[in-house]
Amino acid sequence: MSVVLNFIVVLGILIFFHEFGHFIVARLFGVGVEKFSLGFGPRILGKTIGRTDYRLSAVPLGGYVKMVGEEPDAELAPEDLPYSFTHKHVAKRSLIVAAGPLFNVLLAILIFTTIFFFLGLPSIRPVVRAVDEGSAAQQAGIRTGDMIQAIDGQKIESWNDIDAIVEENKGESLQIELARDGSTQSVTVRPKQMSAKDIVYGDDISYYDLGMRGYAELQAVVGNTLPNQPAAKAGLQKGDRILAIDGQTIDNWRAMFDKISSSNGKTLAFHIARGDERLDLEITPEEVQDRNALGIKTSTYRIGIQAPDPILPEDRITIRVGPWGALVHGTARTWAVVKETGRFFVKLVERKVPSEAIGGPIRIAIMADQQAQEGFWYLLNFIAVISVSLAVINLVPIPVLDGGHLLFFAIEAIQRKPVNMRVRETAQQIGVFLLLLLMIFVFYNDIVITWFR
Repeated sequence: MSVVLNFIVVLGILIFFHEFGHFIVARLFGVGVEKFSLGFGPRILGKTIGRTDYRLSAVPLGGYVKMVGEEPDAELAPEDLPYSFTHKHVAKRSLIVAAGPLFNVLLAILIFTTIFFFLGLPSIRPVVRAVDEGSAAQQAGIRTGDMIQAIDGQKIESWNDIDAIVEENKGESLQIELARDGSTQSVTVRPKQMSAKDIVYGDDISYYDLGMRGYAELQAVVGNTLPNQPAAKAGLQKGDRILAIDGQTIDNWRAMFDKISSSNGKTLAFHIARGDERLDLEITPEEVQDRNALGIKTSTYRIGIQAPDPILPEDRITIRVGPWGALVHGTARTWAVVKETGRFFVKLVERKVPSEAIGGPIRIAIMADQQAQEGFWYLLNFIAVISVSLAVINLVPIPVLDGGHLLFFAIEAIQRKPVNMRVRETAQQIGVFLLLLLMIFVFYNDIVITWFR
């Protein structure tokens, strides 16, 4: 029941803001609104104020705003012409249509701003906890334990500041002031350009890196064991250090994770250190279903242990920001989500993202319930991300969607006359057909892939 309730709450908020965008800009430009509906189909309840019927409809999978003269061929009484959508300038019509996706983006900004204002920015004290061998930081003489105080004269409060400066720097030399053993020192560091694989899409990416971090390399130490899982059943305990698996020396958590994941369920021989003791245990990994960064189910092998926290408790800090700072960070976070959502759709078209990554209402409902169980702020963050996705999807230039209407208006503005009615009707029919195919596909993904694979 909670799944359905959380889905209705999430979808209701998204639809309301989207349709309210259309509604408020339409009223601003003097367009009459006949219906403002949350949901489709039969009217369940509502109230008519002025000429607008504000209603809640039976099917909670969308909503709509019906404006006076919305259909170009609609017959209107002379007194309704000043309130007709079709009789407004093409620029005003475009703004009314674009307002829906825009309000979804504004909702994301509002939510992220609220989160940053009340919760602040989680970060790490700018203390160096690890320096990579051969890195720019090591060559400059930076050591573990150094406290970064300023970079190029800019005061440093957290690792967020360091990461932002390095990202914007583009490889130019940086003057770093640091505290060490009660004294202040200054060193010059030039970030090195590095290359890696994008963990989500597998693309080759380049970035600049100083080669120092606010957390140490994660060691192969058991942070916790999960009850009734292979590790706990075999006797593995919190604090145990994995020295070797099947005779292969294990240097860090990643090496251990890779060894277990690739076991295919074969029993592994663990050599561990527990205090001064050395123990040998046999553990058989179990196959588990997981989800990757795109939400697709994947199969892997685990033994039921959790990693220790790589960040020292005393290093965890929260940067408090005022209303303006929260708005700046909220806007930046929204823009980052917009770019990442757009990138996802581009990769989908390029066939670099599997089609099963596309989810629909069922997957959204499941994810909304999962986030709600994590807590209110997690659910709020989820709503903001989905709101951005809704905005981007609606701007795709497919007839029926807002992007399709905007495409027609753009053509009208260029040729200085409306698109031929026959062309529009044909395009609308094709758009409806494409959306029906898409809905069938996403429901297939939701039911078959999400639940049965």
